[in-house]
Amino acid sequence: MEEKETCEFVEARAGGMPFSRREKVEDMLEVLCQWRQRGLQLSVRQIGRQFDLSRREVTYYLKKMLEDGYIYPLTESDELTLTSFGIARGEELCHRHETFTQFLQLAGVSPEDAQEDACRIEHVAGEKTVACICEFINSGASCERILHHSDLRFKYGIGDYDAGMGIYQLERIYPRRLAEEYYWYRDRAQIVIVPEKSSFQMKKKENHPQALWYMDREKGWMRAEETEEAVQIPTQAFEFVICPSDPIIEGTLLVAFTDGDVPQEKECRELNIHIC
Repeated sequence: MEEKETCEFVEARAGGMPFSRREKVEDMLEVLCQWRQRGLQLSVRQIGRQFDLSRREVTYYLKKMLEDGYIYPLTESDELTLTSFGIARGEELCHRHETFTQFLQLAGVSPEDAQEDACRIEHVAGEKTVACICEFINSGASCERILHHSDLRFKYGIGDYDAGMGIYQLERIYPRRLAEEYYWYRDRAQIVIVPEKSSFQMKKKENHPQALWYMDREKGWMRAEETEEAVQIPTQAFEFVICPSDPIIEGTLLVAFTDGDVPQEKECRELNIHIC
């Protein structure tokens, strides 16, 4: 029995609870799935850095992932490739994480603690529990709530949704004053939901020299993806206010417009969106 427990649980403990090796494997799969959605490289070295593991430890967990059918056999290139089953399972884990994070935030838990605790709950909760909490979040919670790191794929179906927008100066004056940059874009924007990601897109009126940056709560300032026609920001970057009695979701985000490398305070604005 003692030998089995040594095999099943790692020495590191979080919140006074043993952390199982299965949980670690699933956390790795979830991270790999998120990286894949963002178009980032999946490599043995990067996953080791993310989880602060030695090459030997990473190899152990990747062997488990291979046995579970989550990844294809490793090659000499150091790159990892998820199987279709691994992608599907990773998406399921992302959905579970999103569900419990929202639920805990609704209960008053801070966004940071909700993220951390959801990492544990998602591995042990049953399917019926997840379904009931989803139902409660979507229709049973009558109070207004604020959500962070929310992937709207888990609330909306695949498609494009119209969204109103405003770009405001940060000075707290009333009525609020639209910033000059607001007029660089068309009045209506879109929330675009595709199978693997959700994003907010603003259509340009014309090209302009200054790039749009947004504040990511984990990574700091990030430059928005940009095409000739539009600027795109992941929905996870926004802070959303949701009230079930009102179908409109409001999102806010700190943005900046600059032709330099790092935004300065004077270049900061507030991006406000409304989804109908």
